[in-house]
Amino acid sequence: MLLLLTLCACQAATAAAPLRPGLDLPYQVLADAPGQQTLNDMAPRLARAPRLPPSPVFSRGYTDSVWWLRFTLPASALANAPLWMTIRPNFLDDVRVYYRPVGPADMPELSRDNRGTSSSERALNEDGSAWQERRFGDTVETARDDVHYRFPLLQFPPLPESAEAYEVVIRLASTSSLMLRLELSPPASFLSQAARSTAWYGAYFGMAAIATLLALVLSMTLGGRLLWSLTATAIPYLSLACVEGFIAWWWPWQGHLVQHYLVSVLALLMYPALLWMPAEAIGLRTYMPRIYRLFLASCALAALLLLSIPLGFYGVAIRLQTAIYVVTGVIFIVAFFRIQRLEQLSPMTLLLGAGPFMFLVVSLLGMLALAGLLPFEQALYLLWQNVLLLNMLLVMGVAVYRIRSQHRQVRERARLVRELSVERKARFHQRQFMGMVAHEFRTPLAVISACVENLQSAAASDATQKRHERLRRATERLTQLTDSCLVDARLDADELLIDRVPTDLTEVIYSALSLIHFSEHHQWQFTINGRPHDDTHGTQTSPVSIDPAMMRIALSNVIDNAVKYSPSGVIRIDYRQGTHGCTVSIEDQGPGIADEHRQLVFERYRRGEIEQATQRGVGLGLYLARRIARAHGGELSLEPRVPTGCRFVFTLAQA
Repeated sequence: MLLLLTLCACQAATAAAPLRPGLDLPYQVLADAPGQQTLNDMAPRLARAPRLPPSPVFSRGYTDSVWWLRFTLPASALANAPLWMTIRPNFLDDVRVYYRPVGPADMPELSRDNRGTSSSERALNEDGSAWQERRFGDTVETARDDVHYRFPLLQFPPLPESAEAYEVVIRLASTSSLMLRLELSPPASFLSQAARSTAWYGAYFGMAAIATLLALVLSMTLGGRLLWSLTATAIPYLSLACVEGFIAWWWPWQGHLVQHYLVSVLALLMYPALLWMPAEAIGLRTYMPRIYRLFLASCALAALLLLSIPLGFYGVAIRLQTAIYVVTGVIFIVAFFRIQRLEQLSPMTLLLGAGPFMFLVVSLLGMLALAGLLPFEQALYLLWQNVLLLNMLLVMGVAVYRIRSQHRQVRERARLVRELSVERKARFHQRQFMGMVAHEFRTPLAVISACVENLQSAAASDATQKRHERLRRATERLTQLTDSCLVDARLDADELLIDRVPTDLTEVIYSALSLIHFSEHHQWQFTINGRPHDDTHGTQTSPVSIDPAMMRIALSNVIDNAVKYSPSGVIRIDYRQGTHGCTVSIEDQGPGIADEHRQLVFERYRRGEIEQATQRGVGLGLYLARRIARAHGGELSLEPRVPTGCRFVFTLAQA
């Protein structure tokens, strides 16, 4: 950026002002609507035509007419030395320059007879061969210029001693916007200015290439509409390269013709490309899908308007595109501020949306000038380039920001991989330890359980019986926890084997209930198909093919959770059996579980994040219960919208 500003300052400070026909040398202009007139037809009429008001650029917009211009180049401008004339812009189809040296008696500005006929008209009729003709333009196949440069270049040789001026007539025809900007400079001054200009644009397009390459690489590696829209911003850079003549300069054989069509194609594609990036940046597709579809429709229309180039109505297509994008731009402004008000967009998003849009506004003003609806100003063209430069720097900034973000993500991912590896190793050793401890506990627990049964059978008093009963329950509880640890280790190792046997599920439910210590504030109620049931007057049920030990662990874990997380009340267990399977529902009267935590309760070790930290447990119960249910081909789920507490439901298919 500093280099570009330095080059620009040097160029502005040291460039010698060239001579500009139309401003320093007034034009005389005539239109040739059929385009059939010759130089001999137009030169006498041009000599009598009024002069145009001073303007550095002759512009008539998109027109089918041929235009003739005339000006006089005096000897004082030549100073007995050659003078080089650059012809701009590059997108003119056919420019014919006729010039001849004339003396004082031949100049209509200085001599007219009484009949109003100038001496130059008589000289032209007598000797038309005095005119020298040169042709320029993108569609001209002959040699374009005297010096190979970005713009057509014509050398005016020093005037003969008898002549005091060059009379210059120019014929203009173009399918693009018809405008002409001429500059006349001595060779030394021209070469100095051309070197500075080329250095400026070399740095300019070098930065544009870097920005485009960064956006393209990020688009291909990261993907996403926003990054591809950043890549599409290369279209204005390529359009500027065509306008400044670099395509034909780099490709001297067919470059002029390629450049001619590229100017037209890129002018139609530039505005959809510029609207694409702000539309993606502010999330127009998400927040306002209808406006986004309107944007897509305008892009499709721009693609259809490309047919205007071979079909010959390019000027009409440009006017139509201008009208469409004026309307689209107004709609986009409204959408931009509405989304900003609702979503409070980040500064980066605001820059991505506002940068291309500023360029679009300047470009639309340029289009109106090219169409002849506004006077063309060189300052507008320079503003267009500067806003494009700011947009280029914005694209580079976004690209660098994305690269840094990607680098941070890669480092964060590597850190997470390392931490996950450490965690997996720790969990493996933890499971090994838990399995070892559980196995070591099994034998002493079995001995303790047998001793308690013997003591209970030999006890004489009721008080002793109650103490032995509590001891038995505590031993069974510890056995249940040990079994849960063993099952968890087996699940992690993918070694959980289900030994199915026909089993009365009611007995398994009673066995699970016997493991649970119910306080004085809790009671349990067991029903079958909604009817009360006890162990002496039970309803007959069919055996179910299950692993009774595993199912006992699963049921006891869920029932134990119901007791732990309900301060008081009835724990209801309902068993229903049908033709396709059976269900067991367990309902408590606790505080319930929030909707956002419904699935988290089934994750391993998540108890502490869901429930109160004062409750005992490690968060394995529901996780193991669901895994056991699924190993049986069933499911354990938490029903929503229970009036009070929670209702967990086991679903087992008929094997």
